[in-house]
Amino acid sequence: MDNVINTSMKTSEIASRLGLETVTIRKYCLELEKRGFVFQRNDGKNRDFTSKDLNALSQMKHLIEVAKMSRVAAANVVVAGHGTSDDTGSESPSVSVSLFKTDGTRGLDEVQRYLDQQDDLIRNVQNVNIAVISMKEMMVGFQQQLATVTEENHALKGARRSQYTTDFLTVHRLKIKLREEAEALWQLEQEEKRLIKRWFRKSEENHLEKDRFIRNFVDANLEESLKIEIND
Repeated sequence: MDNVINTSMKTSEIASRLGLETVTIRKYCLELEKRGFVFQRNDGKNRDFTSKDLNALSQMKHLIEVAKMSRVAAANVVVAGHGTSDDTGSESPSVSVSLFKTDGTRGLDEVQRYLDQQDDLIRNVQNVNIAVISMKEMMVGFQQQLATVTEENHALKGARRSQYTTDFLTVHRLKIKLREEAEALWQLEQEEKRLIKRWFRKSEENHLEKDRFIRNFVDANLEESLKIEIND
């Protein structure tokens, strides 16, 4: 902090200065207090924050947001660097703080260990970012391939649709031609087959037999006609 703050501050002011919610400040304070960090209280309940407290909370915010440390790990690092805020020298009620206060060397080792963990976490975040960028590039490539395949599929469907229409029209035209040929051949059949004779009126054409004759003729000759059409 560039400006030293001598007056005490409330939780809301600390939260405003750090850009955090008041509930987040309280969670940070609880983690620090569990490890022996002592905050002054004006009435035994509400905390009065000093510039030292603001600095500790600012460091904790940095470790959590930038180094991606948990509140527990960040609190351990801050307490190791600051010691407790109890100016009276009274013994801390927290057992966990003893890990950092048995001797100065062990405290420095703990700080270095957490700093090393912070560096590892930063490298891991950078590696994840690189992997995400690579995945995004792969996704762009997949999307381009998908667009190409989709376009080719549409073109293929269009070609198939066009071919189907052509084949349908060809078959339809050949069937008409074969029916005309069958009509001509039907007229050459014997009258006993073509006509139905009735004693009480004139003979009439046997339409059922005629339809059967034409249908059988078309079915029997359609495949061969298609082969000839394709070869031509």
